[in-house]
Amino acid sequence: MAKLQKHKQAVNPVHEIVNCYYKMNGWEKMPKEFYTGRYAYNKLAKEAKMLYVACNEVLDDAIWALDKMKYLASKGGFDWSIITCLKHKLA
Repeated sequence: MAKLQKHKQAVNPVHEIVNCYYKMNGWEKMPKEFYTGRYAYNKLAKEAKMLYVACNEVLDDAIWALDKMKYLASKGGFDWSIITCLKHKLA
């Protein structure tokens, strides 16, 4: 959980969630071409906003959901995105 510490440079919680998602997957320093389509920032920001609202606007809960989904995906062998957190019961 230490590696998921909040970034100081994030402007708002939605950006923070997207930044954490990129960092969890080791994608924070990828070439510009990587951040298109499925990994486009605007698409992920929309998903992050939905997750943040679903977590009653509690940033720590949203980051916990990302961490839990990463764990479930690694155990289950499936690919995931921020929106996947809303489709699974994480409690």
